[in-house]
Parts: sequence; C-alpha cells; structure tokens
Amino acid sequence: MSSIEYRCFEGQPDAELMDWLAHINQELFAFGETAEHLATFFQSHQRILICMAFQGGLPVGFKVGVEDAPRSFESWRGGVLETARRQGIAMELQRLQHSWCEENEFRVIKTTTNSSNIPMLILNLRSGFQIVGSFVNRRKHLKVLQEKWLVPSQAPS
Repeated sequence: MSSIEYRCFEGQPDAELMDWLAHINQELFAFGETAEHLATFFQSHQRILICMAFQGGLPVGFKVGVEDAPRSFESWRGGVLETARRQGIAMELQRLQHSWCEENEFRVIKTTTNSSNIPMLILNLRSGFQIVGSFVNRRKHLKVLQEKWLVPSQAPS
C-alpha cells in the first residue's frame, strides 16, 4: 500500500484540480455534477480551500470549504473513496482544513451531513462539532447541521 500525500489549494481551482474534484465527487456522490457545475459553485465564493489526498498519484479523498460569511467557514463537501477508507484520511483532511481556518482567523466552521452518514457525524463530534439543528432536504433526506467554534469565548451557550 502506497503512502498518502496531502495537498491543499487556496482560491479558484485550476482545470486539473476541477477534473480531480469532478471525478472523485461523482465516484462518491453520483450527483452528475461536471467540472462546469462545480466551477459555478466556486465562482460564487471569494475564499476557497480544497484539501486533497492522493495515493499513488491519484486522488482518493477531498474536503472542500468556503467562507460563507465574515469569519465563518462552511465545510461544504468531502469524502474518501471506499478503497482508501479506514486509513485516517478523512480525519487528516479535516485537521488540515481546521488548521487553515484557525490560521486565517475564522471563528466558526459549519457543516451539514446526511443523518445516515454515521462515520462523518462521529468524526465531526470527536473533532469538537456540536449539533445545532436538522432539516429534511428536497430529496427527502434528513440533514444534520453542526458547528465548531474555533474561538471558545464566541460560542453561544
């Protein structure tokens, strides 16, 4: 088994990065989103962080987040290919994202997770997220809203 290489990219993704994201995003979620679909999402955001995991030179995991308000970061989407799971990749991608958020003076990280994605919910809870709400989306899936305050004195009680 080859080692995992991690790389983080700030700002608008270039064509190669968009291709990697579109491919792995489709493998994981099967939403039918092309690189052009994802580019539309990115174009509406100023501050973007994309953390990628590579094994044998190929992308096996990613974590994408964007600034959604001043000092507020949305951990938008991420995942690890089934063939690369149980190696701590999701945890490391999350650690890289959170370190970047702290270095860039964000106060809170927000994320939305499918209620059926128990491994992600557990990882988030172990990483300091709190459940702050839930809703049913248009596909009739229960979604769980979570927040992690990076500045403890700012967290609501």
